[in-house]
Amino acid sequence: MQKVFNKNTIILSVLLIILVAMAAGGCIMFQNKKVMTVNVDNFDDTFKNPLNISNIGDPFVLKASDGKYYLYATSAQYGFYVWSSINMLDWTKIGYAFQVNGDNWANKDFWAPEVVEYKGKYYMYYSARCKDNGSLRIGVAVSDSPTGPFVNPENKPMFDFGYAAIDADVIVDEDGRKYMYYSRDCSENIVSGRHESHIYGIELNDDMLSVKGEPVLLIKPDQAWELQSGEGWRWNEGPLVFKKNGIYYMMYSANFYADKKYGIGYAVSKTPLGPFIKYEKNPIVSYVETEDEILVSGPGHNSLTLSPDNKEYYIVYHSHTDAVVGGGNRQVCIDKLGFREDGTLYVNGPTITPQFLPSGLSKYKNIAIEAKVTVSSIKEGFSADGINDGEIGVNIQSEKYDWVTNNKFGEFIKLQFDKAKKVNKLFIYNSTNSEKMVLSGRLEFDNGYKTENIQLSTKPGEATIVSFEEMDVKWIKFVLEKGQDNSQEAGLSEIMIVGQ
Repeated sequence: MQKVFNKNTIILSVLLIILVAMAAGGCIMFQNKKVMTVNVDNFDDTFKNPLNISNIGDPFVLKASDGKYYLYATSAQYGFYVWSSINMLDWTKIGYAFQVNGDNWANKDFWAPEVVEYKGKYYMYYSARCKDNGSLRIGVAVSDSPTGPFVNPENKPMFDFGYAAIDADVIVDEDGRKYMYYSRDCSENIVSGRHESHIYGIELNDDMLSVKGEPVLLIKPDQAWELQSGEGWRWNEGPLVFKKNGIYYMMYSANFYADKKYGIGYAVSKTPLGPFIKYEKNPIVSYVETEDEILVSGPGHNSLTLSPDNKEYYIVYHSHTDAVVGGGNRQVCIDKLGFREDGTLYVNGPTITPQFLPSGLSKYKNIAIEAKVTVSSIKEGFSADGINDGEIGVNIQSEKYDWVTNNKFGEFIKLQFDKAKKVNKLFIYNSTNSEKMVLSGRLEFDNGYKTENIQLSTKPGEATIVSFEEMDVKWIKFVLEKGQDNSQEAGLSEIMIVGQ
């Protein structure tokens, strides 16, 4: 521990650290020449999954023109509740957005609502079971307000192609044409003796209430990860389509919703009705477990929304409230979605530990992306640029974006700015690969501060949060002290620098 004098200020607090609970990450705070351990659950500029909504399924979030967020979900026996939020994190239950009586065309199994705002109206697309024939269909209800009440303009499903259909998703394209995506449900779709859910697309009329043309088969369960729920049942469901840089991305869920292996993949197309090609490294969101416990079970059926400043994408999804039991009781979670340079998607999740706030909710931001990265060494096939690209290591498929070195003790990675930045916190994420995780390291700063060894969290997706009084920093170096005993390699997934 050493004192450092800055001629422009009084003697700064002793910078040094140690924090951290041995097995969990934690935070390290330098303040008033004392080393303090703080509770990361109450730490500024963080959020933590799950959010405060449970016993739901299939969450959909609308960021409306009034600047507020509205959440709808499979949530009531005869309709859907709505919650509101100003920050995407803290939700208040308003009540029923849509509630039916005995005169409705459907009488049970109200699932997966989605709301689209279009020309001053709000259109809710939902799944329900027809009371006449007992089959699942898609309905639409309309309201002048995002909170409802939503009312069926006609007391019948939107369409009937003679089979069960659920999980509607609607987009309005740049040219004004509208498209719906839905799942042909496995309850009535039998292929080669198996029950299968397939995803279709169809164009909507301008009234947003009816379809035109014929539905087009877009994807069906055919990747290895989608075939884990048993020989007799297979699922591709919960489509979510959005367009970016001229590419149509379809996110979808596969496997049985009540099982831990329910997860999220995606496919891409150059046109709204395909052909869609699945990402070869699916799933991009999957269950998380260690040798001792299941941390996250059944993450799936996602929607997509923007951060308060519209600069970041976040997926909103459900996971099992009880990760061991699984089943239908699910809770709301959010995690950041990003795009790599080649256009492929990644999700910083599923996470259950403190993460940095969505952009626009703090005066601080992750400024690491502005830094130049240099390293003492790197293993062939890896790139140091991945250390500040915003992608944290939760899924093993992110490993190629880790900083990995063939040696351990004394190796370093350095992030340098063109000019000094005001910094008060670091989020350090360990390697995606458990065999390459760093056990401890230290930080060095251009102003002379150094830390003692920091023990890093080895839990998937958990950051070791290093916090200190705000100071001007031009560069920060992480020096590797100890890696896994049984491996010559070690590395990190991501370093986020919180500042301005």
